[in-house]
Amino acid sequence: MSTLNGKVLDARGKLVGSGIVLDDAGALVEVLPVTDAEVSGWITPGLIDIHNHGGGGASFPDQFTQEGVKTAVDTHLKMGTTAMLASTVSMIDPLPAIHNLVEACEAGMLLGIHLEGPYISPYKVGAQNPAAVRNPDLDELRSWLEAGKGWVKTMTLAPEVDNAAEAAKMLLDYGALPSWGHTNTSGAVQRELIEITTAYAAEKGISPAQTATHLFNAMPPLSHREPGPARELIASARRGETVVELVADAIHLHPDLVGDVINFIEPKNELGAVFITDAMEGAGMPDGQYVLGSLAVTITDGVARLTEGGAIAGGTARMAQDIQRMVGAGAVTMEQAVRASVAAPAYTLRLTGEEPGVSLEYTVGEKMNLVTFDEELNVTGVIREGKPVTL
Repeated sequence: MSTLNGKVLDARGKLVGSGIVLDDAGALVEVLPVTDAEVSGWITPGLIDIHNHGGGGASFPDQFTQEGVKTAVDTHLKMGTTAMLASTVSMIDPLPAIHNLVEACEAGMLLGIHLEGPYISPYKVGAQNPAAVRNPDLDELRSWLEAGKGWVKTMTLAPEVDNAAEAAKMLLDYGALPSWGHTNTSGAVQRELIEITTAYAAEKGISPAQTATHLFNAMPPLSHREPGPARELIASARRGETVVELVADAIHLHPDLVGDVINFIEPKNELGAVFITDAMEGAGMPDGQYVLGSLAVTITDGVARLTEGGAIAGGTARMAQDIQRMVGAGAVTMEQAVRASVAAPAYTLRLTGEEPGVSLEYTVGEKMNLVTFDEELNVTGVIREGKPVTL
């Protein structure tokens, strides 16, 4: 038996205890009741990252080996991410990456796959390869989804590309969500695609209908005369139709903006915003030279940018660092941060809690996925499927 002490938050960030007791196999024996006495530190369910390109020197779009997948997964696991999607980038041929990632999904290392592109705007490629960007080809898309064997869970599309609505419907047919992003569109076009997708998803009993890829990044800024796609995506999230991704690393987005978005959406839709890392292979690594989708990346002072051009090229933080930075800045509460890092991503992917690395309830007898934090929100321990992780 082992006892972990700390303020116990559930997947939605609700305080439910002052500690937990685990048996020698890592299964839950008891949640200690909430107490009036002061309790130091925190215990939360394992964190879930739904937009992640790699870490620890390994890149999902660039290294097609199971060893590379494990390196990246373990790098994030050591900071409390017990479950994650693996993200690609715009590629001429994503099939080798898809085949490799499907194998990792089947082995229980990953929850699924996020295809980021290549059906995006050539004017908002960000750190993606412009040579790979193109309009949707539905036969091509079908071949990727078939190769994905049901593991493709989300795909980034620009709403203005040809056949965007048809591509979104095909994704939903295969159980995947369209994720609007890397776009140069207007608010009107974005609104139309949200409406089309929401209606089609409702016919299939799918909710939420879509996500927004790293909200604000790689899309037109909010303007007083043309609010643009960001405004439509936020409004849709408040209505419960969309879940918006926020790269909550204090680099991609200012913490105050993260807090504003969450506090606007939450009163109507508590699970409408998720924290993501958008991590690339340099996550958990020192400054230096790296790669993302075959493009050279330089990390300086923890910020990843394309070596040529200087565009931000993914994140270097991990989920626990997102929480630490947002809560530490006073942008959100710990309860909100946990909700955006566990319950909201689980809701987005329609997880049940039975998936490897996912704990949504504190159920006696179940092997747990947990993170423990000290009072300063440093990770002090991680447990995945009942087994302690070496930090």
